[in-house]
Amino acid sequence: MTKSKTKQISRRTVLELSLAGAAGLTAGTGLAFGATEAAVSLETEFRSHFCQLGYKTTEPLGLLTGDRFNGGLRYDETLGIPVSGNSLVVQPAARIDDAARHQEAGVLALFTICGLRQSEPIEQRSLFANMLNFLVEKARLDPARLVFVSTEAFSPYAETNDMVRAGRTLLRPMNEAKAAGDGSGFFAPKDHPAGPGYHSVSIHYPLAARTSDELVYPLAGHLEIADIGFTPPEQPESALELGGIGLERLAFAATSVMPSFEDSRQDLLDRLKAEAERDGKPLPKGYEIFAAR
Repeated sequence: MTKSKTKQISRRTVLELSLAGAAGLTAGTGLAFGATEAAVSLETEFRSHFCQLGYKTTEPLGLLTGDRFNGGLRYDETLGIPVSGNSLVVQPAARIDDAARHQEAGVLALFTICGLRQSEPIEQRSLFANMLNFLVEKARLDPARLVFVSTEAFSPYAETNDMVRAGRTLLRPMNEAKAAGDGSGFFAPKDHPAGPGYHSVSIHYPLAARTSDELVYPLAGHLEIADIGFTPPEQPESALELGGIGLERLAFAATSVMPSFEDSRQDLLDRLKAEAERDGKPLPKGYEIFAAR
């Protein structure tokens, strides 16, 4: 397989965009520092699109959690206590396992999740369709290149959604997906303080124009763009549906432009120090892991 080349923006450009992002933080945006122009544009599009659908913007959580899980760093956009109604958040996050994956395409120390929480859907089980429509119609991803990874519980969606049928689907054994808890079939990270556990589908996009006909998980040469929770049709309707899109990865899929891991690592360390000083908190183990890389 021929891999596409990653175009990395310069440190000067990162810093210039960081200043714009930092200014935006005071206006409620959750964009991480060092965002590319494409990421800034997609974040704006995400907010506008879903606000028009009735989602209310909520403030992002801090990067420091005070938990032992994930080295005390914000893992995702999950809330311990869900908010009422339909809401969106643009949440900066970091995962300590990514420190050892710094050479992989699409991996950053500090990244941004565009998340949706849907507790009062206009149409039950509509979150998946709404998020997929955004990826294809607004972010302009080619539906024929999308790969959906889930379990048999996802089969009814794969059979009825035209955009899913246009791409490819890989179904994992349910016991394997639940054991992993990584969102590719089931989302339930071990020791997550909020204890999430729900059926999900991950959406992947190839890095190269040509890909292998064989699908084997984990998918080599693909970016994981999104994880979306869903309620299997045979189960009672869920009161809550959740989904998240990796903002920088979505921008990368659209433009092949990505900040370097090293720039994102320095941005993460700077931001953790600033938050710790502001809130009078100690720097957690996660800081040490990224600082020592």
